[in-house]
Amino acid sequence: PHLKLYGGIRRIIELANRLTERGHDVTIFHSDGSPCEWMKCIAKIKDYKSVLKEEHDVLVLTHPPSDYPIFKKAKARLKIYYVLALYERSLLKGINLKICLPWDRHMLFIRNALYSPYLILSNATWMYYWLKKNMNIDSKLLLGGVNFEMFRPIEVKRNPNEIHILCSGEIRERKGTKTILKAMEIVKKEVSKVALDTYYDKGISQKDMAKKYSSADIFVDAQWYAGWNNPVAEAMACKVPVVCTDIGGVRDFAFHEKTALLVPPEDPQAMALAVLRLIRDDKLREKLRENAYKHIKTFDWDISAENMEKILLSELNKYKGYSQNIRKQYRIVNFILENISNILFIGYKIAIPIYRLIKRKKIKICEGE
Repeated sequence: PHLKLYGGIRRIIELANRLTERGHDVTIFHSDGSPCEWMKCIAKIKDYKSVLKEEHDVLVLTHPPSDYPIFKKAKARLKIYYVLALYERSLLKGINLKICLPWDRHMLFIRNALYSPYLILSNATWMYYWLKKNMNIDSKLLLGGVNFEMFRPIEVKRNPNEIHILCSGEIRERKGTKTILKAMEIVKKEVSKVALDTYYDKGISQKDMAKKYSSADIFVDAQWYAGWNNPVAEAMACKVPVVCTDIGGVRDFAFHEKTALLVPPEDPQAMALAVLRLIRDDKLREKLRENAYKHIKTFDWDISAENMEKILLSELNKYKGYSQNIRKQYRIVNFILENISNILFIGYKIAIPIYRLIKRKKIKICEGE
């Protein structure tokens, strides 16, 4: 939808850069085609309309609420929905008429994209299992990473008479900043020398973010839900001990009392107790710092790009291996599943192969006499 400073956008740019470096012709299409101003981007950047003027080997959808209609029209050998987040998951399961309400309609686009005939990629392990269990959707797992040239431990001079707590300070409610503020009020009643700092909307450049993280004694994050939690992963890469909410977005790298202290969302008392525990226990801080740093180093964007390349080439080769007749049938099936809700099968020789392909894609069909 844009190329502004957001975690999901970082993922797109990190992967696009590395796939470009691996020799692929990568273009990011977004609203007005304006350049990315906060991070280096070596992939091409074009506006939405341009996507319909070109034919693509692979087209990747990341934001259905704004992109799905144009994504369906575009031409590509392989179409992919890369699921970066699953907000308001209760609206995605079964039949819920609230999904058609104007303020919830963005979830309708997400559900339509999930039930589309496209290849589905999940950006976190929890999401992979949730889609399988709750929507019977098989996806392929493509985990994110950390840019270790950007996020790394840096020696920073600290005030020995002050305990420096850092959080993002993001203003969106689901980011949980209000929970952190309430938790800090509780903490300060026990330990007066605590100072809370934030970095959101302060114009800090990406090259200076490692210094900001490294200046903290403890990093806290209180998000209610997330597809993948960049701030926690980045803090770990800077060797900062973490207290965070126990949500799906951290479960690939935040393990309670091993790499972080986990607390329930929207629970300032639990967060305050966890922060106080770290303040008072030097050995625990050191243990979490070292364990988290060692584990997060396994999440590298180069590995993610290589895994993505393998998935794309495998799918393209699979399609390439089909006979011309089967390819035509798949194009018909994709058209049916994207545009038609009711199907009447007439003609055995033509209909049966298409019917089998639709069943293979696990679409429910009402069968008559």
